[in-house]
Amino acid sequence: MDQGESKKPIELLEELVRVCKDRSRTAALFHDNLQDLWPTLQGASSHSLPKLQLLQEQRILLASSQHPQRLIQKIEELKDAGVQGIDRYIWLVGQIISEPSLKELLSKDQGPEPSLDQDIAEPRTPDFSGYASSELDESLPSKKMREAENIFKSVPGSSQRRLSIDDGGQAGSASWISIRSEKILDVPKSLIEGVSYPATPRWNIDRPYLTGQLFPQSSTPNSTRRSPTSKSIHLEKEANSHRETIKPLSSFSPYVQELLVIEDLLSAIVGIEGKYVFARRGWHKEGNSFSYQLDPTLDASLSDLAKRILPLCENYVVVSQFAEARSHFKHGLVNHAFAAALRAILQDYHAMTAQLEHQYRLGRLSLQGLWFFCQPMVAAMQVLSTAVQRAIVQHASGATMLNLLQKQAIAMAGDNSARSLLQKLIHAASTPYFRILERWVYEGVIDDPYGEFLINENKSLQKESLSQDYYATYWQQRYSLRQEIPGFITSYAKTILTTGKYLNAMRECGHIVQVPSGENGPSSSGHAQQQVLERINVAHDFASAELLNLIKNKFDLIGRLRSIKHYFFVDQGDFLVHFMDTAKDELTRKPSAMSVEKLQSLLELALRTSVAASDPYHEDLTCSIEELSLMTQLHNIVRNGTVTSQHTGPTESANAPGLASGSTTGLETFTLEYKVKWPLSLVVSRKALTKYQLIFRHIFHCKHVERQLCATWQKHQSTVRTVNTLGTAISRSYVVCQRMLHFLQTFQHYMTFEVLEPNWHIMHGQLLNAKSIDEVMQHHDAFLEKCLRQCTLLWPQILKKVDKLKFICLKYATATQWLIPALFRQNENFQQSSSTNNKSKKGYKERRGRIEYPMHARQAAEDSNFKMTIGKIDEEFFKELKLLVVLLSNVSQSEPCLAHLAQGLQGVA
Repeated sequence: MDQGESKKPIELLEELVRVCKDRSRTAALFHDNLQDLWPTLQGASSHSLPKLQLLQEQRILLASSQHPQRLIQKIEELKDAGVQGIDRYIWLVGQIISEPSLKELLSKDQGPEPSLDQDIAEPRTPDFSGYASSELDESLPSKKMREAENIFKSVPGSSQRRLSIDDGGQAGSASWISIRSEKILDVPKSLIEGVSYPATPRWNIDRPYLTGQLFPQSSTPNSTRRSPTSKSIHLEKEANSHRETIKPLSSFSPYVQELLVIEDLLSAIVGIEGKYVFARRGWHKEGNSFSYQLDPTLDASLSDLAKRILPLCENYVVVSQFAEARSHFKHGLVNHAFAAALRAILQDYHAMTAQLEHQYRLGRLSLQGLWFFCQPMVAAMQVLSTAVQRAIVQHASGATMLNLLQKQAIAMAGDNSARSLLQKLIHAASTPYFRILERWVYEGVIDDPYGEFLINENKSLQKESLSQDYYATYWQQRYSLRQEIPGFITSYAKTILTTGKYLNAMRECGHIVQVPSGENGPSSSGHAQQQVLERINVAHDFASAELLNLIKNKFDLIGRLRSIKHYFFVDQGDFLVHFMDTAKDELTRKPSAMSVEKLQSLLELALRTSVAASDPYHEDLTCSIEELSLMTQLHNIVRNGTVTSQHTGPTESANAPGLASGSTTGLETFTLEYKVKWPLSLVVSRKALTKYQLIFRHIFHCKHVERQLCATWQKHQSTVRTVNTLGTAISRSYVVCQRMLHFLQTFQHYMTFEVLEPNWHIMHGQLLNAKSIDEVMQHHDAFLEKCLRQCTLLWPQILKKVDKLKFICLKYATATQWLIPALFRQNENFQQSSSTNNKSKKGYKERRGRIEYPMHARQAAEDSNFKMTIGKIDEEFFKELKLLVVLLSNVSQSEPCLAHLAQGLQGVA
């Protein structure tokens, strides 16, 4: 045991006070001097003080206190809060109280003696634990620290009696402590909006000497400065007056001056002020909030040499404080890695400083030698300081930080050492970024707790929306690229995005795959970004092929599309004929009076009794009733970008012939539905299915009009068999009916055999040769767009003319089916009597199935009202058909396919 350890505790305390008695505020420096004496003092106390003696010291405190009950309550609260070192503190104060000489010494230059309960309640224990040995727990849980802080605040006078030491360890300045305290109490804000992060432990903030926060520094040079208070001005004046008491350098010889300056410079190199090298607070031209200055009385030659080292000291403080600040949780993984790389560099820097100090202690270091050894670090520290200050100004994190370092490295292309240093920092800072990238391209998972990755995940979008929402953006916006992307992967950003999307889609299907990777994965060492990018391409090709194979084979994409084609394009239309025959009465009702359940049962019956029964997916077909007619729905899509609407405005009603009289029925609003599950909903989404429905409704309504004209044609045939209508209005009506049928059949033939079938075969071949699911989606969407356009659904003027012609056809069919029976109803009695009296007179014409009625039937066939009605309808139809042919001819210049339709309709017109 050495001499210090053999001393009694009382002697140690007396020695401590003697060391402090020449200083201005002895009690405030009590903790600082314990840094050297506390280990010995602790050893003495731990060996000589049993638990019983500690209780005795506590009784002494309680007896001396004016408020013993409150004092013991505070002691218990501090112990419950987990604050360490309370027993040792009680013992020290008890020793001081029991020795009047010590009490008198400590009271010098202190003014009135404070109350004992305030002494005990003063929150100095965390500082003791910082200087004590490893027995004390320095990593207290943040919850307990907050409880302790609240206890400290509740002690009277504790806010006024803070530990007051200035940045250089001298008495008289507490300005930086007040600034730090205010920052601690602020609620930290995340750099990334919406990203949460763990709270920084208070011990990481409260100890500036352990964390390198020796000088207050503003985040940006242009930030608002805190106005000086009277207390800070007083403390600054006190610090200046203290420096004035120091003996100036001019009173020493140049040799002694050099030794004193070297000692202070060695401290300043690691950010600690000295007697003759001190920091000045204020705004520096480089953006620092302080600058180092030399004693103005220093010898000129020494001053010039020493000033060359000062930038190194200033840059070190900037880099050191940045490394400490960016280690906090809220700054993200890239900043954490960057700060760790800076600390590794500073560790070598500290080793160099320790070696220089060792040489100085041996008397082998001159100021010129110090500059010689520091010179290599000056440029490197300047590079680091420049990068750090730019990061502070831009609040850089994530990709912004990586791009900033990369730009800085490019700017330093002429300096090999600086560029090499920055490249090492880039590699270190990008390591966590590449780890996130690795999980994304190999698993389809974003492990990005701070929102730094180039891909943003919108968790509010769910895959179920693809089959429900017309404008679902799940595939496009569930995972999207951020604006800020690291420059070295910008060209591969879309490849990275799609690779993870494919893997995520397979994972959503429960299909887990193992992506082939390199030996070390994308985050491996680095000389190779090129190798990393090659691995990304390999992962993309594998994920693309695997997802495409899954959808084509396991989920039978081609079979599903073929099934949809059978029903929505009516290429096997026997089920539709059966359905329209059985559901005729239900479809003629208004949409509000229709029963979807009844229509569904009739549709299932039609499917089972037709060729559609052989389709393995026919059970996924259902029916539904739209709220609007086809024309109104298309009008809303083009004008408002919406699919349905609750009401129809006056303009829409006027432009839609079927809605002009409010006579919309189920024939105009009926459509088919198809159940599509994930992942087929990526291809057959709600938007794609809506396009299929628009084509089906167009074809379905044409089929309905054709059926009505066929019924009219049957009426004409029955009339021609019974009455000689040659040269009558009925004969003209028959010609009009044939013309209308020819128009509808030509139009349907064009849509089915010249548009839908050829485009389907083209798309089918493209899907078989597709390399990715994105190509499949593009080909499918292009197919539907082309079909809509060539079927005139995206040409409003042409579609309006076609709809008008169909409306005229329906008006004609309705009028004819009602008028022809009405004309001959008055001759029924005559026909019955005539057939009874003339049974024996049947001749050649009767055997041909034709009865020659008297002149009354002929006159009925030549009814003037019927003749006038048919004439008006014929003229209107012919006029609209001519206009349609002209429109088709004009549009065929941009859509050549419509030229075939125009040529087919010219024969009718």
